[in-house]
Amino acid sequence: MRAYPLKLSVALLFALAPLIAATAEFDTGKQFTDSLRSGGKGPNMVVIPQGNFVLGGGRPDQKDLGRVTIDYSLAFSTTEITNAQYRQFLESSLSGLQTKFSEGAENQPIAGLSFDEAEAYVGWLSRESGHHYRLPSASEWEYAARAGTTTPYSWGSDVGDNNANCMDCNTDFTGSIAPVGSFAANPWGLHDMHGNVWEWTKDCIDSNMAPPDNGMPTLFGNCDLRELRGGSINSDAWSIRASVRASALRSSHTPDLGFRVAMEVPL
Repeated sequence: MRAYPLKLSVALLFALAPLIAATAEFDTGKQFTDSLRSGGKGPNMVVIPQGNFVLGGGRPDQKDLGRVTIDYSLAFSTTEITNAQYRQFLESSLSGLQTKFSEGAENQPIAGLSFDEAEAYVGWLSRESGHHYRLPSASEWEYAARAGTTTPYSWGSDVGDNNANCMDCNTDFTGSIAPVGSFAANPWGLHDMHGNVWEWTKDCIDSNMAPPDNGMPTLFGNCDLRELRGGSINSDAWSIRASVRASALRSSHTPDLGFRVAMEVPL
């Protein structure tokens, strides 16, 4: 009789092993890539820590927008989505847009696509991987860009040299989109949160309301306009700060506009 509980516990341990391994895969700071049903891998992701921050903080020209709490597990793609990754989606879905996005180096961020074209990719990625991918909210984006810092840039108070890709950033890429990961990652392992290409977020534009304090997107107001973050090669140093908010028509195809993805980590 004494051996029975031991046998039971060993059996239970083996039964729980896959669940324990899956949980460990999504520990804070862990990087992972999902296998896709049609073949290949999804974007490289990193699990960011939960926490809170002051939205828009550190702007002497404007009052901050309040404290936002991210109390749920979230992963971000470590880079902007690349031409190669977007083509993977177009080929898998037999999209007629393949000719439209036929140019561009494989490791450069996809650019010149609309909000809905970015949304189509995250919908496909969710189906292919079995995980819930989406565009990040603007608050989630700023939280990830700051990576626990309170300065205008994740590396400090001044733009400096060769930290990002913008008009004032003093890099070899000035005026040209750089391959993803060309600059050092922020403290949470995310590249190019400042500069290179603007990034779509999920948020609609409502100048009369502050964003939700729980990190969720603003989904009311003018939803023909969507919030952009991060700045681009055509931005000055002031415009690539973590707190800067811009917007574009969801139908825009600006050549310096791309995106990255977020994933809700399963419990």
